[in-house]
Amino acid sequence: MKFKTAFALTSLSLLIPVLSACGSDDETSDSATYIQYYNGSPNSVATALILDDYEYARVNFADSLPRYSYTTGNSDLQVTGVDELGEDMILHELSVSLSDGDNHLYMLVGDYDASELIDISYRREEMDELNSDIDNDYSKMQVVVINAAMDTQTFDVYLGKEGESITAATLIDSLGYKAFSTEQMFDTGEYRLYLTAAGQTEVLFETSTLDLTTNTVYKLVIRNSFGPGEPKITIDNVDSTGTPIAFANINANAEFRVFNGLSNLQAIDVTLTSPGASINLTQLPVNTLSAFESIDFSDYGVSVTQTADEQLLANNLLVTFNQDESKTLVIFDTQEGETKGMTLTHDLRPSPFYHTVNFANLVDKYDRLDVYFVRSNETIETAEYKLSYVEFTELVSIELPSDDYDISVVHSDSNGTLTLLYQSDAVSINKSGDYTMLLTNDMTQPLGYRVTSFQ
Repeated sequence: MKFKTAFALTSLSLLIPVLSACGSDDETSDSATYIQYYNGSPNSVATALILDDYEYARVNFADSLPRYSYTTGNSDLQVTGVDELGEDMILHELSVSLSDGDNHLYMLVGDYDASELIDISYRREEMDELNSDIDNDYSKMQVVVINAAMDTQTFDVYLGKEGESITAATLIDSLGYKAFSTEQMFDTGEYRLYLTAAGQTEVLFETSTLDLTTNTVYKLVIRNSFGPGEPKITIDNVDSTGTPIAFANINANAEFRVFNGLSNLQAIDVTLTSPGASINLTQLPVNTLSAFESIDFSDYGVSVTQTADEQLLANNLLVTFNQDESKTLVIFDTQEGETKGMTLTHDLRPSPFYHTVNFANLVDKYDRLDVYFVRSNETIETAEYKLSYVEFTELVSIELPSDDYDISVVHSDSNGTLTLLYQSDAVSINKSGDYTMLLTNDMTQPLGYRVTSFQ
């Protein structure tokens, strides 16, 4: 296996073994060490942990491997990613050895171009011993908190039982960037995590209920987030399964905007109503995207009327806004004149050199369409990047490297006859965050259709 080396050999006091078997929440066994990997680099591509030339599953930002058990001894460890050309490159490389009973969470943090690999080490023997005591009805778990959020302040971290206020909560630690607490033991149950500024009492961040009911070590990761909420962080609950659960600030707002994709070329008024609020957006022209507006998290009924004559077009649309979400509500219609809505949720995190493009087909005349992303040295027949058989109201995604693309939307009938619905000039795909492209009817266009692109 050959790799391009991005950084010099990393020297860390790390201990790690050769992989032997998968572990979850079982008690620590004899002559075993345990390891887990989490990707906390917000602008990274998917990265992989490699032990002795064996590559395990690649892990995207805010995701982790399960907790694995290994035999004790020496091993070579690498963390790899890819460069802008898609070639493998080594981010970190070190020789390590682990002792019996050690537990390590290796975490990639920082900017992808200058990342760091940190080692969160903890022990769990006391917890396992108490939980295995048949003479007592113990049910214990442990908590380790890590601050992996770049460019954030130092937080005082509190863990409190569900139903109690922060005044009754336990101060875990005061954590700046890259700092982590020691393991602390609690009874299993339901809890909330609170963050305040260091030395202050005002709660800046509060999770919803954390279900900490398993006899395991919960790694609670403070990481960067990119939605409208403040502060710009999310808490990931990383247990032993390798499927982190994300918790936004329970008091964070969401944000929304509306796109008028109706084919009748009429401006619309849109009203969003929840039990505690009503928001009106007026005189939105066709093929126009409104600016983002803040909105309280809730479930909203949506009504749409024509601005000119107040004709009701729809009054039974439903959209849900969760904390820290950024969404676009797309209003469109069918050939029969029925007004419909589609909700798009945006991923606003920075991307290094690959970009997610979401494409929605809002034209019901054709049963399925092909979408080609054609670079300067390609044609439709030779294009490397293509979306196939996109049906009406289907939202599909593709990962594209930074480049300029001509976008062509084509229908192929049962006889192989190709019909061109839309063809663009070169579109630059090179900015951070995802892209959205909507195909709609538009009789003002030469071919009768329009693709609107936005971030």
